[in-house]
Formats: sequence, structure tokens, C-alpha cells
Amino acid sequence: MNAEKINRSYLETLSFSDLSKLADEYGVDVPENFDRRLLIGELLELVEEGKASAGENMVISSDKLSQDSDDLPSNYNETQISCILRNPVWAFVFWNISESDQVKLKELDDCNIMIRVCILASDQEIKPVESFEVNASLDSQEQYILLPAGKQFFRFELVYVAGATGKVLAFSPVITIPQGGEALNNFQPGKEDDYSEIIKLSGINKVLMEQYTNHRHSFS
Repeated sequence: MNAEKINRSYLETLSFSDLSKLADEYGVDVPENFDRRLLIGELLELVEEGKASAGENMVISSDKLSQDSDDLPSNYNETQISCILRNPVWAFVFWNISESDQVKLKELDDCNIMIRVCILASDQEIKPVESFEVNASLDSQEQYILLPAGKQFFRFELVYVAGATGKVLAFSPVITIPQGGEALNNFQPGKEDDYSEIIKLSGINKVLMEQYTNHRHSFS
């Protein structure tokens, strides 16, 4: 594809499969569930680096559609949902609804958009052990969601509900919440412990106390 002029507007016309093939030409392995918007950004950076190091192998054009290349388009015309952990308690969920889906949803009476939080038994499970829904909006594309404590595997679904009917528009990859050690999770000042004298010599009580004092509210 050396003769192609590559810019953001051109990349947005490619399917995820074609974007992955282009990334493969640069020796980049793209995960199956990699976010499409992030992949486009990575490809643009690779093109710029390639131009600097290999001359005119690839050229970034500056047509009218890419004059504001620093600004992300408001809509990638794909219905999808993804999640990034802010910390083990808060999840930043962001989504996009294609133009065709938006038209269909706006035609429905009493249509509500929701984010369904699915709690899974493992990262291989499909059916959730339990779930709950958080109200969203057609005019929004992102939201922070507080995750239940003590749960490890989550999936997020973009759902619409119209009257008595509902449908899943898109779902995210499964995310895994880091789990703290039992000693840290159960530590409380003044609580009796059953550590041996040798373990106590290591200073474990001091470490746990400092963690409790300085970081127990970090994820709340």
C-alpha cells in the first residue's frame, strides 16, 4: 500500500479486518477486541513514523476532511461499547451508536438507552450470574459506573428498551478486576491477627497499617 495516501478519513472507511491487515504490514499484532478508534490513532502514528524514517513510502494527505485531524470525529458510524478501568471500583464506559441505529431508536416510542452491567463467574462465561442496569442517553457517549465490591469479571452491554421490548445493541469484552490479598482486604486496626512471631518480624503489621491509613480510600 506504499502508493496509497493515508489519512484519518480514509482509515474510517476501512473495516476492522482491513485496519488489522494494514497494522500487520507494520508488524503490529492487533487483538481481536481492540477498540477501532484507538487502532486508527495508532495507524496514523505509524504512518507518520514511517514517513519520517523511510521517506515517501506512505504519505499523509491533508484534504478537507482531515484538516482538523487532531479532533476525533463525533461518530464512527459503528454501534459498539468499550470499558477502561479507572481503578478497581470505577469503570469508564464509552459507546457509540451508528447513524442508522440512531434513526431507528428515535422512531421508537418511549425508548430508553441503558448500560447493563453483567457480573460473570469467569472470563469464559457468557451468561451472567447477576446484572443491573444504569440509565444512559442517546445524547451521551460515556459514563462512569461504580462496580460492586468483591466481584471480579464484568461485561457491559448497550441496551435499548421500548415499552415491553428490549434489545442488546452491543457488548464489551470481559474485564477482570484486580483482586487484593486476603491479608490486606481483611485488615482492620486493633483486630487480632494470627501471624507467627517470625512473620511479624518482617514488619507486615506496619506495612498493612500504612496501606490502610494512606490508601484505603483510594478506590472509593
